[in-house]
Amino acid sequence: MKKLILIFAVTAFSLHNSLADWIITQKTSTEGKSQEMVIKIKGDKTRADIGDQMTVISDAASGQVTMFMHSQKMMMNMNGDSMKSIMALAGQLLDKGGAPAKAEATGQKEKVGEYDTEIYTWKGKLGTGKFWVAKNFPDFKELNMGQDKLMKALGNPTAAFAPQSSDFPGMVVKSEMSVMGKSFVSELVSAKHDPVDEAAFKAPEGYKEMKMPSLPGK
Repeated sequence: MKKLILIFAVTAFSLHNSLADWIITQKTSTEGKSQEMVIKIKGDKTRADIGDQMTVISDAASGQVTMFMHSQKMMMNMNGDSMKSIMALAGQLLDKGGAPAKAEATGQKEKVGEYDTEIYTWKGKLGTGKFWVAKNFPDFKELNMGQDKLMKALGNPTAAFAPQSSDFPGMVVKSEMSVMGKSFVSELVSAKHDPVDEAAFKAPEGYKEMKMPSLPGK
């Protein structure tokens, strides 16, 4: 179950829908292990480089997602139907249902880098979270709505368990979450409207394809 959660967590973070060119850099920490994530977005296409360990290339129009594990030089393809099956199964495992837990404003304010933020907190079925939201972040609605639209189309079960991007009146520039006993910290380094070369979405050569694990009942 935890491996399944990880798959759609990476997907949720890396996929966006019909956006202009963006290059987003974030510092992330999972259980105290830090790395940098760089996300490049061009229209329907997204590339997320997660440290030097993994790259995820996706196409929101087709639903195709390809994950590259660099140390093993392995790759795994997931098409739109496969993704929807994963989301449906994850929803069953998580006992999807009930009203989504909403993040609540604390009224506290804090400076995060160059951004003035307001702090929100959240407590839901999967865990707890704290979010620093920059209300004056340029074009935050475009980024938030694009991500939520795609996640809804995929039937993402996490919508019932964690705040959605459009729930916030700004851009989350820092977050601290405890989910299923694990801690996750993320902080925005930069988000720029910079041109992204199409070559960024080409698969690297020399990788061996591994088959996606069979889903129960398939």
